[in-house]
Amino acid sequence: MYRTTKTLKKILQLKKRIRIIQGGSSAGKTIALLLYLIQFATQNKSKTISVVSATLPHLKRGAIKDFVLIMTEHGYFKDDCWNKTNFTYKFENNSTIEFFSADQPSKVRGPRRDVLFINECNNLPFETYTQLAIRTNDFIFLDYNPVSEFWVHSEIIPKFEHDFLIVTYKDNEALPDTVVKELESRRDNKAFWTVYGEGKIGEAEHKIYRGWQQIDEIPHEARTVRYGLDFGYTNDPTALV
Repeated sequence: MYRTTKTLKKILQLKKRIRIIQGGSSAGKTIALLLYLIQFATQNKSKTISVVSATLPHLKRGAIKDFVLIMTEHGYFKDDCWNKTNFTYKFENNSTIEFFSADQPSKVRGPRRDVLFINECNNLPFETYTQLAIRTNDFIFLDYNPVSEFWVHSEIIPKFEHDFLIVTYKDNEALPDTVVKELESRRDNKAFWTVYGEGKIGEAEHKIYRGWQQIDEIPHEARTVRYGLDFGYTNDPTALV
């Protein structure tokens, strides 16, 4: 049975319009947010709640599957309320939870909603977030694993009032011991542990240069590097500059 965890308790304390949940692996972010949204839908009439992810397969494997399991285990799920084609669930009080992928432009630029939850928002471009946000009346949840900095850190945190929360596997009491041991066996892998164990900002995997930082002025001992080869992120064409 899905139950209240520290992650859910912490999420319940968030009150501002933009609510950012940064977390490591197995922190139970998605489950906790769905439990919150189901409760919100049942307690508030005629609300529209959108759960959005980068692709439909990702939604089906994750948020949609979890939603159906939560609703079923709690005895809430009714087949005639669930539209399997459009992935929408309409509650008896006329509130609706809808699931759609951000690769559908008509959905992103579609009707307004009351609540928005972007699952693993680091997989979406900032423009997509903007189109969704300007069509959201009440509040927004953004969750992600902090693999590297992205638009939440550059465009949201410095410029908008927000709540910010970091959760880890230690906030998820429902996690089986086998998963805890699996995670903790990787403590020696600093890059992995920083992101997935501690929920802190890491660096994208496969980066050519790591640990670099911006500086205000060029050191006097620096020398000109006349040629540089950009290998791209994965298999991009190389460019000699």
